[in-house]
Amino acid sequence: MGNVGQSEDREDGLWAAPGVWPSFANPLLMLFLRHWAERRAIDGKPTTVMPRAAIDPSILRACLPDVWLFQYLRDEDRFVCTLAGERVNDAWGQSLIGKTPQQFMKPESAAIAQDIYRRIVLTPALHVSHRRIAPAGRHEKGAERLVVPLSDGQGQPYGIFGLSLYHFDPVTEAAHEPYVGNDVTYYACDALPEQSP
Repeated sequence: MGNVGQSEDREDGLWAAPGVWPSFANPLLMLFLRHWAERRAIDGKPTTVMPRAAIDPSILRACLPDVWLFQYLRDEDRFVCTLAGERVNDAWGQSLIGKTPQQFMKPESAAIAQDIYRRIVLTPALHVSHRRIAPAGRHEKGAERLVVPLSDGQGQPYGIFGLSLYHFDPVTEAAHEPYVGNDVTYYACDALPEQSP
């Protein structure tokens, strides 16, 4: 997968040091990360990005209510949701399947999401964030998120696959205060360790 924007993107202070994996206390985030890391191969040959076809729902069973997947339609430069777990749909107040971010996010949030998603799939890079989401017409929520790039069977950009853990109420948000800011870290796939986390 390409080097699109790597030189300028890695100058913005959002990038982790090379040779490290993200670390999570939450077991679901670690399961999701390990699954992606251990399946980075096409036809038995190591790659920097996991192919879409390598996702194994039986391994990710505990994560399924919290996962989502957007296919990148490169010719149209847009992302379309092809998978969304029930807690993801609950967080946004609607089913996301078949929708673009512009159809369920506020316009300013959708523009930011488009840039983030493009960076993840085209660099390629992992995205770790503790942010607030702002569904159109609904209250903001805190979310802890890991988003990984996916390739197609030939190693070309396919889309993004994410796990989002939402904090729906003030009590939960207060208990997770470090996780509801707007901090973001990217991990360049070509700089990740060969060994799985």
